[in-house]
Amino acid sequence: MLKQKIAITGANGYLGMQTIKGALERDLLINAIVRRSEVVESVTSKNVEVFLVKNFTVKDLETAFQGCEAVIHFANIVCGSKELFVKVNIKGLKNVIEAARNVGVSRIIYPSGLGVEKYGEREWANNNYFYSKSKAEQLLINSDVSYVIFRPSYILGSNDELIPDIIEQIYDGKVYIAGTGEVPMQPIYVMDAVTAFLNASLGKGKDNVIYNLVGLETLNMKDLVRKVTNAIKDIGLNIPPPKYEYVPYESASSKFGICTEMVDVMKCDIIADGKIASKALGFRISPIEEAINNAVRIKMSSPIKNPSNRVIVMLSGGIDSATTLFWALNNGYEVTALSINYKWRPKKEIKASRKLAELAKVSLVEVPMSYIMGAVDLRMEGFPIPSAENAPEGFIPLKNLIFYSVGAYFAEMYGCNKIIGGHIHEDIKKFSDVGENFFQNLENLIKISKHDKDLRNIEILIPFSNKTKEEVLKLAYELNVPIDVTWSCYADYDEPCGNCSSCISRQKAMKQIKTN
Repeated sequence: MLKQKIAITGANGYLGMQTIKGALERDLLINAIVRRSEVVESVTSKNVEVFLVKNFTVKDLETAFQGCEAVIHFANIVCGSKELFVKVNIKGLKNVIEAARNVGVSRIIYPSGLGVEKYGEREWANNNYFYSKSKAEQLLINSDVSYVIFRPSYILGSNDELIPDIIEQIYDGKVYIAGTGEVPMQPIYVMDAVTAFLNASLGKGKDNVIYNLVGLETLNMKDLVRKVTNAIKDIGLNIPPPKYEYVPYESASSKFGICTEMVDVMKCDIIADGKIASKALGFRISPIEEAINNAVRIKMSSPIKNPSNRVIVMLSGGIDSATTLFWALNNGYEVTALSINYKWRPKKEIKASRKLAELAKVSLVEVPMSYIMGAVDLRMEGFPIPSAENAPEGFIPLKNLIFYSVGAYFAEMYGCNKIIGGHIHEDIKKFSDVGENFFQNLENLIKISKHDKDLRNIEILIPFSNKTKEEVLKLAYELNVPIDVTWSCYADYDEPCGNCSSCISRQKAMKQIKTN
């Protein structure tokens, strides 16, 4: 049995993409018509054939409509000059009708606009947008091609053009509303609208009918903002209710950065019966909360599916941390590398961290902490720093308490359950803040630093705590770590100094491996 095929103009737009998604779920074939070459890739997928039709000529449209039972015509504009409205919304549809007739398309599905019938009667409907939509409707009505015209209210859902902006404003604490915010509206869930478009394109309902495509609930913009605020709270994000600032309609265009036609659409107060289209075309009208909740989840919910697989690797640029990075990747972890850029940190070490992250193809987060200095550096700059006396070479006061606390912050940010450090057995003997007891206590401190609803623990892993420098170096070779990129010197010369404890440890391990 041959699959049914429909054509969709404006396929790369919001409604086009949502309708393609719904059509593919029904196992339909799609001829997707776009006008710009740069969007072709975004539309291309299995069972979708993309047609680049820049000027909407009848000949090119005929090619795109071949074998299609219906055309859903989304390629319209809301803003522009009168000449542009005529070119796109009127002449464009005229060519669509002619091409559809010539190749035997059964039905054209045309989303018009709620209130189009009021063109010339109401102040808000007396503009070029409503003019072009009114003329377009008449073209279809007077044609000999069957049609279904929809006059939709706001169409809401994931990634729509309204709710994400409302969310941003709620987060900022102030929502700007055109007029008084009391104009009634009947928004509809995008998936309900898509079902209506597809059912009509597949022959449901009568030919040559105009439907108002609206939801069942009448609300206003202030009601919508409240529903969005509640949806944000329902996913566990507590933010204070926003303030409203009312913008006069005459100032709304410049304030919101939109065209005057869009401001006029905001004034549309048409109330209709959504059940008429629902019953005729056999689709369910969802509570508008479904659209709002879906849009809020897409915008605000965590995309992380397996947080236990996501880790922060503390990357210094030396052999130990480099080997830890490649060990984590080899063990299947999804890694974000973290590098702390404290004052006087060797530039060679910073460069090494960046190159290692590049070669390992992982994201690198660099945290500037210019106020952090080594104990000797602090003493040289005039600070009393008692811990500088008798401290190990390279000692930074409270270093790992600070660095791993920063690591915990980024673990929270990126949804990671683990922080992995590259400390080896020699480090534990040299520094007291790299041992098992220190990290266990730090884990507990991190745990009690969270709020009581956050039950996710952050674990600190030190996989090489029992390994010598030589053993880590052997593992580095096994894991194909780019050792020549690493930097293990406290100094910042063109070449390693060869005299600091870090250089000596590295040289010793290299020599032992060559000897063995």
